[in-house]
Amino acid sequence: MIDKLIKLLRIGFAKVTDTRSSNKSFKLVDLLSIGFAIFSLKDSSISSFTEQYSVRAENLKRIYGIEALPGETALREGLDAVDSRELQGLFKAPLEVLQTKGVLAERKVLGNYSVVSIDGTGHYCSGKKECPKCMVKNHRNGTKTYYHQLLGAVLVHPEQSTVFPVTCEAIVKQEGHTKNDCELNASKRIIPQIREMLPEEEIITVFDALYINAPHIKALGAENMRYIIGTKSQTYVDVQVEQLRKEGKLNKEQWEDDTIVGTAYFANDLILNGANQEMSTNYFEYTEVDKESGEQLFYSTWTTDIVIISENIKELVAVARSRWKIENETFNTLKNQGYHLEHNYGHGKKNLATNFAILTFLAFLVDQITQHLCPEFQKAKDSCKTFKAFWEKVRYIVYLLPAKSMKAIYRFINRRRQADMPALE
Repeated sequence: MIDKLIKLLRIGFAKVTDTRSSNKSFKLVDLLSIGFAIFSLKDSSISSFTEQYSVRAENLKRIYGIEALPGETALREGLDAVDSRELQGLFKAPLEVLQTKGVLAERKVLGNYSVVSIDGTGHYCSGKKECPKCMVKNHRNGTKTYYHQLLGAVLVHPEQSTVFPVTCEAIVKQEGHTKNDCELNASKRIIPQIREMLPEEEIITVFDALYINAPHIKALGAENMRYIIGTKSQTYVDVQVEQLRKEGKLNKEQWEDDTIVGTAYFANDLILNGANQEMSTNYFEYTEVDKESGEQLFYSTWTTDIVIISENIKELVAVARSRWKIENETFNTLKNQGYHLEHNYGHGKKNLATNFAILTFLAFLVDQITQHLCPEFQKAKDSCKTFKAFWEKVRYIVYLLPAKSMKAIYRFINRRRQADMPALE
């Protein structure tokens, strides 16, 4: 599976427009494949990757199709010039594999919906290095912080640990603007991208309370997407809910298992806000308490454009809570479990920092699809116990042994055999 996905991305890399005006000694497809391979192999820096060229060259060619190996400067300058929008389109081919294999059909909720969680995170921060696209934070002591963020969109499921990135959008200063960009502006750009990546899917998007506003909801509607959005206190919706609560008109459902008691309240056909009284929304809240001690374990509130009934409220709560998978199973994994998302692989003058982040997400997507569909991957990872140990063993094999493919590496790990080394003289 993983080798097919790598080939699909290589085909996509070959179609990316080469805008370099000079230093074309190395093909752009090789530069992009190297950038991808860095994150696929989880190397901690470009230097650690390039220092091993001499012993990895044949494996890099066999596994990733890389024909020529540039130095660090040529690699960074080449990737810096790539239009990030072209890289964003490369999520589509791996996602189509999920569709073909029936994975998306198996992950439907509330009838026939796929769940996409959207949230922002930082991936570059410096007090010294900056580029024209850096956002700037001015501190009281006169110093400045330069930073990049991105908005990620990830397919999630309440009961499955695998997540599948759909796309990501840079939160950086936009061309022709002097003010910082923000999540809400980036959301306007990412919503059409989500639809482009998943053209046939019925989609429920899940957001935090930052996004409970009419323009954002209208943008989702324009792309035929439904929503579940967290609420925050003192909104027009909350005022209406409190009135219904006083009147005893909120609907209630309760369920329990061996350890917890869950209670949900909900209401339909509320006015979104005073400025948009023609727009209606629905509300639900959920409280979870420990069955034995009575301690409150969880509480949150949401709005949605899905009509809430007793038969769907429990699943709605589960879908709403799956929003956190973009934090726990995505951003946390990318920052703390080998992908080094926050490490500065190179800032550049144009798009380098953003392009490295997109390549990181593409590598993560390939890994997640492989984890979900490839038994050899699953067995190899289980034999190594942790992902950290697994990635280390893959790198060791790429360094020490000739490998026909990544799948062959997984099989070698599964056999738990030592490599044949030359006999001592």
